[in-house]
Amino acid sequence: MPKITKEEAAARRTEIIDACEALYQSESYRDITMTQVGQKVSFGRANVYNYFQNKDEILLALLQREYELWVEDLSALGEVAASLDGVGLADELAKSVQARTQMLKILAMNLYDIEQNSRLESLIEFKRVYKHAVEALKAVVRAGKPAWDECRIDRFVYGFMPFMHGAYPYAFHSDKQCAAMEAAGVDQPDLSIYSLVRDLAEKLLQDDGGHETINE
Repeated sequence: MPKITKEEAAARRTEIIDACEALYQSESYRDITMTQVGQKVSFGRANVYNYFQNKDEILLALLQREYELWVEDLSALGEVAASLDGVGLADELAKSVQARTQMLKILAMNLYDIEQNSRLESLIEFKRVYKHAVEALKAVVRAGKPAWDECRIDRFVYGFMPFMHGAYPYAFHSDKQCAAMEAAGVDQPDLSIYSLVRDLAEKLLQDDGGHETINE
């Protein structure tokens, strides 16, 4: 690869992630190929492999970027969380998650395969950002619920984070899924990411005081 600056390399990496994100919005995970990604970038297709080994590593980088953006929102929320009641805090948390639709889609649909097919060093880099997200969420709850001890904060976080892995399919359905549910007589309530997350967060933020630790 011809020598380029760090800024140019970073710009290329971003362009690759953007190209894969565009494909992920219109194509199924299994149908996306490195050739398609290469056709969407402004530089030589072969150069894509200088940054990512396969499509899974690109999608992992996209997920990492989504988490980084969520951490920024959580950090801003942490600065005002002390002034919010439980309803207001749940509302702001729901707004922060609603903005991360791509993150929720990957978590629900393709996370296991993406992680399994990525190199260990790429996965470690992502897990570090995931750790920052958990810490940022804890900081929000800590500021909003100063009377809670760390065990109670952990109970919130480890109720909230797994929930996000399953929220996407309840808010987004394909035409085929809708037709099947209608034929099977399955009710299809009008749910959104915002309403799902807000209702859960509001429930988890209630001061019940009835549990001791998440490791009981």
